[in-house]
Amino acid sequence: MIAKVFSPVSGSRRLFLARGLALAAPIPGVARLAMAAGEAPSLVDNRAGGYRFLPAGAVFNTGALPLPGHEIVHVLFNPWVPLDRAWGAIEAVLRQAGRPAQAVCGMELRIPQQLTFDGFRAFNAPYIEQLRKWGLIFGEFSAVSRTNVTPFLDAPRVPSVHAFSYAAPSDQPGTTFCLSGTADIDSGGKIVAHGDVSGEGMRRKLQYVVGVITDRLGRLGLSWSDASHTDLCLTRDIGELLETVVVPGMQGAAGRGLRVHFARPPIVDSEVELETRGVRRELVLRA
Repeated sequence: MIAKVFSPVSGSRRLFLARGLALAAPIPGVARLAMAAGEAPSLVDNRAGGYRFLPAGAVFNTGALPLPGHEIVHVLFNPWVPLDRAWGAIEAVLRQAGRPAQAVCGMELRIPQQLTFDGFRAFNAPYIEQLRKWGLIFGEFSAVSRTNVTPFLDAPRVPSVHAFSYAAPSDQPGTTFCLSGTADIDSGGKIVAHGDVSGEGMRRKLQYVVGVITDRLGRLGLSWSDASHTDLCLTRDIGELLETVVVPGMQGAAGRGLRVHFARPPIVDSEVELETRGVRRELVLRA
């Protein structure tokens, strides 16, 4: 019973959510390129931050890779920090590390409850504005990966930050990266197996999110073998589906562990969110 053990797609789906919900005004250059091609452009360098990212929309990117001479570092807050105070807390961590705000490449949020699409759009507007202040909106595209889920128990009273990632100078070998999490929402904005939490419905949802993350890794020139951490968010008992769908889909990465969070994606009626990253350093900051 997974739900008793522990204490948010394709590029087109990201474009659907980001463009439909972000309220970001188009800006020349990158935005025109995306419209002409019918999809987001290829990897974009964030030289000030020390990484490059695959655009998806104004709310979150597809994923980020460090520029040569850098690595992605993962930082967990314990306890979570309310979002309105987290921006300052993140800046403090970055100052201590000698890094600019532009080095932020991943955000992991926890919100009080699932939202309608309209609610999600309203939530994202000030978030995007903060990224813009930090120089992390390129054209109409966010440079930052994001996962955003709602804890089923002990949810925060206000939106909060669970963790963030940033790029830092490094001479260590190996691959590091971060991806945006993906929920059981298809490229048309429809929830996969909507309302079906039977074994078959959950199988379809899990197959979908595993497939999207596998595809996203491939688009960044990566594979599951590069992953160091994988997080699965759900509240339903999935029984043997962990063994028959999730673990095989991770193609060996499950041997490095699978962290399961008793939480759901941010959109009402969605059930499953999956994210993965590859890091050498994970810091835990305790209040």
